[in-house]
Amino acid sequence: MKIVIIEDEDMLSSVQYALQGKGVKAEGLGALDEQVKKLEPDVILMDKSVKIGSFIFTPASKTLERNGEVIRLSIYQNKLLYLLCACMNITVSREEITRMLWPDVIVIDQSLNNLISQLRKLLSADPHIHIDTIRGVGYRLRSIAKINSV
Repeated sequence: MKIVIIEDEDMLSSVQYALQGKGVKAEGLGALDEQVKKLEPDVILMDKSVKIGSFIFTPASKTLERNGEVIRLSIYQNKLLYLLCACMNITVSREEITRMLWPDVIVIDQSLNNLISQLRKLLSADPHIHIDTIRGVGYRLRSIAKINSV
């Protein structure tokens, strides 16, 4: 089973909700000990920087870097990319995304559509990274290269 370690406690419950029943477990930093490392080799640590294809994504500073070029992300771009990275290759429903990005707020579908479009444009420099639309369900971040903690 893949384990995603989430440092940001505010994001932990959202990621756990999005991963329910999908064969991936999200845990807080307290779960990162030698026993977890030994039992679960597929651990992604989402606390500092994560390499996605040719990009380095740093959630804490809200940046995406490629070949020395640093791109500042908006709060919403950062949260969405964080969720999609934590759920790599797993479909995340529009409802789950909306619940995480805009809790207690009713937003129109176009808000999420625009955000996905912005992220696709930013990631388009690497042809090995795709944000797939799963019609009638949601979105999935797919990368040929494995994502790793940096």
